[in-house]
Order: sequence, then structure tokens, then C-alpha cells
Amino acid sequence: MPGLEDVYRRSPIVVQNAMATAFGAKERLLRYGGRFRDYCDEVDRGQWLSADELAELQAARLRAMVSFSVDQVPYYRKLFDQLGLAASDIRGPEDLAALPVLEKDTVRQDPESFRPTDLAERPVAQTTGGTTGTPLRYWVTPSAMQYTYATYEVRFRRWAGVALGDRMASINGRKVVPVEQAKPPFWRHNLAFNQLYLSAYHLTDEHLPSYVERLERFAPEVIVGYVSSIHLLADHINRHGLAGVVRPRAVLVSSETLFPWMRADIEQAFGCKVHDGYGLGELAAFITECRHGSLHVSPEYGVVESTTTDGEEHRLIATGLFNRAMPLLRYDTGDVIRMAPPDHRCPCGRELPVVDQLLGRADDYVVTPDGRSVGPAPLSLAFQGVPGIREAQIRQAEEAAVDVLLVVDATFDDAREHQLDHELRERLGHVVDIRYERVDAIARTVWGKRRLVDSSIGRRGAT
Repeated sequence: MPGLEDVYRRSPIVVQNAMATAFGAKERLLRYGGRFRDYCDEVDRGQWLSADELAELQAARLRAMVSFSVDQVPYYRKLFDQLGLAASDIRGPEDLAALPVLEKDTVRQDPESFRPTDLAERPVAQTTGGTTGTPLRYWVTPSAMQYTYATYEVRFRRWAGVALGDRMASINGRKVVPVEQAKPPFWRHNLAFNQLYLSAYHLTDEHLPSYVERLERFAPEVIVGYVSSIHLLADHINRHGLAGVVRPRAVLVSSETLFPWMRADIEQAFGCKVHDGYGLGELAAFITECRHGSLHVSPEYGVVESTTTDGEEHRLIATGLFNRAMPLLRYDTGDVIRMAPPDHRCPCGRELPVVDQLLGRADDYVVTPDGRSVGPAPLSLAFQGVPGIREAQIRQAEEAAVDVLLVVDATFDDAREHQLDHELRERLGHVVDIRYERVDAIARTVWGKRRLVDSSIGRRGAT
């Protein structure tokens, strides 16, 4: 029996729009039902607390999370016993140094050991690969999801001057149309979110005019998506003298590094401010940009640490304070940040901590012979549903071919490689030769991050 994805792919456009709307209605209830409105009020009040008040609130939530974790979660019960620690020994963020950093591989190898034995809410299963291309299965509580979207609403959308329900154009990694599709429309409608969802896999010189034309007619109040995809649109608009044809009130980006030159291109094209943000599917950290350009940490959401190295760049270590379905204490995100000095004060008046720069998501594009540029965030989705992959990297030295390096476990076989090939073909098409190599390890960047895409011809580095 065909799955929902197969039914969607084979259905007429009108049916696909209806299916997208039905999916949106289900997600809307999960994200914005329950205590969402109460959480919005709470997050709104919290942004104006003093630094001391925020520290007290963070410490109280940390104590509660540690106590729950030691009492209910097998991994932490065993860890604290081995370390000779009690939950009460962790009184505030400064005490977290007594715990080892939690590596993603540790979670990936035995995710069940991070699930509590007794949980009041029914958890929701999720999968993330991040831009490293390494899948990770995790669980979230509905209340944690609602708190996350309340934080997103108050400290991302509202800071940008938009709100839930505003007409939104999104360009992320979801496969809304087949990659083989050769002509528009490359978008679908989700009426539940008042959303036009655009494909991230058809951004060629041939097709970009149709994207701009559709966006002009849709007239979004906000554009949301991956940095790489939105920048490709902006670059086309600027090169063809179309700046201002599409005029949202704000552009919200995430998942990839926003270089200053990319920000300038996007703001020129759309005539509005770009707001950058950082979050984790694992619900452990939340960082968003206010209208004064400061990247603020939400300390009530998670504890953000930066490990010290010989240079100025530090690994982002996060401790989630709300998701009890899978508590993560001192979790190594694999990303790199530079914190502003503790006494830094933003002109916006909020005393939320400030990140000087998000540095750890600089990846490259894959460039195809038919002129498409596909960024790392959408490509990362190809690896999520394929079991047995521990690490992955796509390397490109010529337009006609890419090499996919895989670090796999014993369960990964030829059938799973075929499954991965299908997923990558869905995003890159059949004009690129994809070669697979199983390796023992994948080299890291100087910041210790594993790049998903390492391309000598598609590089979009800062200048």
C-alpha cells in the first residue's frame, strides 16, 4: 500500500494543496493549541525581566530539570551515580561544569536511555539531521513544542514586526514538488498557515522568474526559510533590477550562516530587515535577533555555554529547560558562537544575554550542471530517514559529480545506500553522478564542526 508521500506525489495539484492544508491543520493544533497563548504571555513578560531575575528563573528551571532527569531518566541516573553526584549538587549554570559534555553520538547510539520512565504527557517523535547530515531521533512533549513556538512567536516574529496568521512564504527543505518537475508551479498552498510553500530544489536561472512572479502575486507579509534559498532569490531579483517587486515586512532566516554580504543582498532585494535566528529541533537553545541587530539568548528556554579554546570561537553547549520527553544536559550542538561581553547592553532595553556572532553553520552549495544551487540545509533532509548513518559529507570538485562520504554502523547495507541515493536524487536530480564511499571518519573544520557540503566550485564563503 502506498504511503502518504507517494499518494501526495501522484495526486493532482488541487489535492496536494488540500493535503498540505490538512497537514498544516494538524500541526497548527499541536503547535498553537494547549497552553500556547499562556506561554506567549509568559515569554512576553520574561523578555523585560532584569538580568538578575532572568538568572534566578533560569537556575530554578535548571534545578527542576536536573531533579527530574536524575529521578526519571536512566542515562542521568547512571551518570550521577558514577560521578558521585546528587541532583541537589547542581544549583545553577555554574555547577554544570561537574557534568561531562554530552556528545550527539552518545544520544544517537542509545536514544531510549534518555527517555523518562514516567511522563505525564504523551511525547511526539521527531527526527533531525541538522546541517551535518547525521540523523538523530528524539522526542518532545506537546507543552515543550508549544513553549518553543510561543518563544518563536514573541521573540522572533513579533520582534520582526509580523505575527502568526500573517501571509507567509516559506522556502525550506520540504519536498513540495518532485525534483524532476520541469515547469511551474514549484509551490503549494497551506491554507491552515496562510502559507505559500516554495520548493528549495528548483532555484535555477530558468525557473527563478516564475518564483518572483508568484511571490509578487501572493504578496507575502513575511518570508521565512533557509539562508541559501532566500539568498538565491534575492540575488536573482537584484541582478535583474526587480528590487521592491516583492515587499514583505520582514525576512526570517535560520539553519545556515547568514554572512553580512548575504544579509545586504536580501535586504536590498526585499526592502526590509532580515532577522536571523538559531534553534535546535532538540529544543535546547533559542537565539533570535531583535530590531537593533542583537542576537539574544532566551535564558529561560535553555542554558547556553561556550567551551573555551585557544581562539575566540567557542563550541555551543546547550541544556534544555523545558522538554522532559528527552532531557539534554550539556549537549554539544556541534555549532560555534562568539558571545558578547557579559556587561553588553542592547539598545532595545532587554537584558537577555547577547551572542556577538553565530559562526558554526558555514557550509557550501552543490552546483548541478543544469544550473541549480542546492544548499546544505535542504540536502540534510535526505539523510534523516535513512537508518545506520552516523556521519555524512558531500564533496564536490566538478559540476557533473559529487562524492558522498559515509560513516555507518553495521546495520547500513546496500538497500539503505539505495534508499539514500533515492533521497539525494529527489533533491539533486539525475544530472549529477553520485558516488558513495564508506569511511571511518570525516574531517572536521577548524572549529570542530562537520560540514555536510564541502565544494570547491559551489563555495559561498564570506569576503
